[in-house]
Formats: sequence, structure tokens, C-alpha cells
Amino acid sequence: MRLDRPELTRRVREYRPDSDRFEPILQQIRARFEVDTRSLAALRILLGVTLLVDLGHRAGDIERHYTDAGVYPLEAFELTYISYNGLSVHALSGDLWFQQLLFAIAATFAVLFVLGYRTRLVGTISLLLLFSLHARNPAILNGADRLLRVLLLVALLTPLGERWSIDALRRGHARVSVASMTTVALLVQPIVVFTQNAYLKREGDTWYTGEALEIALSNDAMTIHLGNALAQYPALLELLTFLWVWLLAGSSVFLLLTAGWLRTAFALVYIGAFAGMAVSMAVGLFPLVLIAAVLPFFTRDFWERGRRIAPYGTVITNRLTASTLGPLERPPIEQRVLTAIRKRGHHSMASFAVTYGHSLLTVLGVLVLAWMLLFGGAHATEYEVPHELDSTHLDEQRWGLYAPDPGAGYSWYAVEAELETGDTVDALDDNTGSSDPPPDAAQEYDGFRDRKLLETVRDSGLGDRHEILAGSYVEWACDRAETVHGDSVQQLTVTQYIQPDSRDGTVDDISQRTITERDC
Repeated sequence: MRLDRPELTRRVREYRPDSDRFEPILQQIRARFEVDTRSLAALRILLGVTLLVDLGHRAGDIERHYTDAGVYPLEAFELTYISYNGLSVHALSGDLWFQQLLFAIAATFAVLFVLGYRTRLVGTISLLLLFSLHARNPAILNGADRLLRVLLLVALLTPLGERWSIDALRRGHARVSVASMTTVALLVQPIVVFTQNAYLKREGDTWYTGEALEIALSNDAMTIHLGNALAQYPALLELLTFLWVWLLAGSSVFLLLTAGWLRTAFALVYIGAFAGMAVSMAVGLFPLVLIAAVLPFFTRDFWERGRRIAPYGTVITNRLTASTLGPLERPPIEQRVLTAIRKRGHHSMASFAVTYGHSLLTVLGVLVLAWMLLFGGAHATEYEVPHELDSTHLDEQRWGLYAPDPGAGYSWYAVEAELETGDTVDALDDNTGSSDPPPDAAQEYDGFRDRKLLETVRDSGLGDRHEILAGSYVEWACDRAETVHGDSVQQLTVTQYIQPDSRDGTVDDISQRTITERDC
């Protein structure tokens, strides 16, 4: 059939290439993975603060946890977690001064990371020091430590120093928002955490029936502050359980498929939930890291509204220029190198270097995204990853906090020393050990890492793994007991007391078992 000229002209004008037809869809997809650079700056600052908080918390027990005079000397380290051997700078020496030096170095780089000075380089060094610290004593780690290093790794692929940073002042310009495979990975990471956790909870009997939070808060060793008050209101806890499950299971819809103020509103709801966790449960760094993980979901609308409500911050940042940095005012070295190359007429070489850098980040973003989806899905479904990838160092996407069910009841420990006089005393606190339930079991531990350490000692003493750790703990406790009591210690016993479930108010079911009993 032949077309007349007017009809042919009309069809030519109405013709749209396939790429143009899909452009609105692509724009919507891009909008879902676009991140405001102020959100990235907030993420950088909170990650740096979290590193400092973590270092400060660990510093209180630096001798006990990281030196040869503590519970985990290098001799024990080299014989237990063998997969970590050779991965820790902290394991180069068991002296206290060496650990203090490394802590000071790590704190310095964390501060520089907060300030955004050579952000990616400084952040990478902070990540390596964090890996080293974790590898030195895995016995006191929990899932929050893993989430911190994973989130920091993924975040470093994005331009964290684009705004509110020394780097931004030195460059003299900044992008408003960014969208790339690296931001896709950054936004998907918390979705993997929440979705996997929701899926694992389906295998239990209490989360999807509304009972889980009541059980979790009955664990007196984990419940603190607000949690102790909430435990008195079962009906409220049932509602909160369902809300928490909805937030986990619906995270991909609430956070990824939304935009604008709706996305920001959901992000604020998640942050509120994590803040509630921080004042209710002794779960370590989880609240801080989870809050950091959802900061990239804050949209431009949020930051613009904040700028109008509190304009003083904008006034201050506008007054800051590179000249206020003193010796740091020079542009970053990579920018100076590119400028020098262009001045010599090698514009194509400079363009190639920039394009290559962007392409490399894109490839890394794709690889990281594939890694989190593969291992996250494998852990949830018990799918076996290919043998070539089956490594403990890659299997970092395990997010089973309180899954499939929270443990009912709680336990506490007594570390008792038999002195040469025949008296039995508390080896660590100069108080006689007792099987009576403590008024607040959470206060029986120096912190969540102390609780985790005793749980690892329990597993070691019962022969589940790493029997050496129980022995090194006893040696440390014997020395500690002699220092505290000023008398020779003949024998040391670590006993676990177990309260299965105290929701009905009874304490008659307390049981006990000896974790380890050894001569000093």
C-alpha cells in the first residue's frame, strides 16, 4: 500500500525511536536511584562518628581484649580463628602501647573522614583498620560490626565527599545529586538487610503472630531503659511487632519505589524505629549503622525544607571557601594533575582518565550489587553459592538478628575463684557469686561486647569450638582474681545461670551449668 505525501509526512513527524519511547520509564527508574549529595555527606559524617563511638567504646577494654595481658593473647589468636591469621595489623604485637597507637591512628583517620579530607582515601584506610581490628578479636563481634564494614565498603564507592567537606571546598564546585550503579548498590544494601531478615523471621513462630517483641524484651540481659518500661504493655508490643515486620518486609516498596516527600517520610519512620531500638535493646552499633543506612533515602525536598527552616547552616557554609583552609586550600592532587595534562594540550588523555575512572566505579558498583544479592539471597534460601565463591570472607550478607525467633529467657554468669584460704569469691568484682537473679541482668555485663565474650567463652568451654579461648579466659581471670583479692587462687569456675522464661513473673525454673572449671 502506497502512502500519499501528507500521510507519510505525518507519520515521519510522529515517529519516535524506541529509546525516546522508553525515556519516561528510564527517568522514573533513575529518579528512584538518584541520591542527593547532602544525604551522602550526612552518611559520611554519621559513619565517621560511628567509627569514633566504636573506638571509644572498645578503648575502655583495650588491654583486656587486644593485648597479651588480656583474655585473648596472640598465642590464642593464632590457634583459634585461623581464617583471620595474617589479616590484622593489630596482631603484629600484643603490647598495650602498640594497640593504643593503632587506636589513635584509627581515630585520626575517622575524624578526617568526618571532615571529608581526601574522603575516599581516608575512608579506605579507615575501612582497612576496621577490618584489622575485627580480625584481631572476632570473639566480641556481632552482626552490627559486619554491617558497619559492609556499609562503609559500599558507601566508599559513592562520592561521599561531594558536599559539606574539605574536598568540596578545595574543588570549588559540587553536584546536587548523583545516580550511578554505585548509588544503586548503596540504596539496595539496606533493602537486602531488611528483606532477608523478614524472610528469615517467616521461618519462626512468633514474629508474624505478634508475640516476638514481648519475648525479646523479656530477655533481661538485652533489655535496657525504654525496653524495661515497654515490657509491661503486651498489647502495645504486639502492635509494634506487626509494625516492625511490615517495615522489614515492605522495605523495597516503602523506600525504593517511593519518591519525594513520601520517601523521606518513610525514611524518618525507619529512623524512629532504630532510635527506639537504641534505647530499648543492648544490640551494640546496630541502631547507629541502620540509621546511617537509610540516610541516602532523604530526598532533595527534605534538605531544601531544612535549609529554609534553619538558614544559619547555609550562611556558614557559604562563607567557607578554599582560602579558609590555609595550607589545605590547593585543589586535590588528581584535579591538579588533570589540569596540568589539559594545559599541555592532552585533552583526550585527560578525558580518557576521567571516563576510565567513572567506568571503573560503575564496574565495581555492579560487582558489589551482584555480591550482595547473591550472598544475601543464598543465606535466606540456603542456596549453595558456586564453589569458586564459597569463602567466609565473601559471605558477609547474613542478617539474622532475632531470627527466626527471639530467644525466650536470659542468662548471666558467675566467675568464681577458690582462694588458698578456702573461700569462694567473685573473681572479678570482689563480691561472692550468686545464683539469685540479678535486679537487672543487663547490668551484670560491662557492655554488649562483654556479654558477647562470655557467650563465646561458653561455646568454647562446652567444647563447641575453640576450646583454647576458654583456657585463655581462665588464665586472665585467675590473674585478675589474685590482683583483686590479694590472695593466691587455687581454682576458677565459670558458671552460667539460665532463666528460661520470666514473663509470668516466676523464677523457679533457674538452671545452671558449669562452663569451665580449671586450676589456676
